[in-house]
Amino acid sequence: MIRAYKTSDLAQSANLLVDTFIQEPWKEEWTEELAKTRIEEFMSGPMSIGYVYEENGEIIGVMCGRQSTYLYGKEYFIDEFFISPSQQGRGIGTKMINYAKNDLQQQGFVNIVLNTEKGYPSETFYKKNNFKVKESLIFMYLDF
Repeated sequence: MIRAYKTSDLAQSANLLVDTFIQEPWKEEWTEELAKTRIEEFMSGPMSIGYVYEENGEIIGVMCGRQSTYLYGKEYFIDEFFISPSQQGRGIGTKMINYAKNDLQQQGFVNIVLNTEKGYPSETFYKKNNFKVKESLIFMYLDF
């Protein structure tokens, strides 16, 4: 079942983030508290929109995002999207993308945008789901 994210989903979602990103290719060492903080930051804003995939009361997929107004209308910016490593490859991510797309279209959104790592499995996943690379954009950051 795919449904809207609720604040009561925080603990399960944080555990899933930790379990997901400790795996290859990320190998990140998240703590549960840090994961909770990250998800709370994404999902506590007035324009936050999230979805979860749940089976038998267990959350196995989470999408955190927000509304952003652009020249051509409302965009949905995916901030974080992860599926349980043991459940990847079952089409859950594609189902969540399609659910979000349909839900957002009904709300008047014009597109979904995101950032992801080049060469990671997520790049292939998004391309498979009809996302395109915008060659005129680059991701930049400043360390300090």
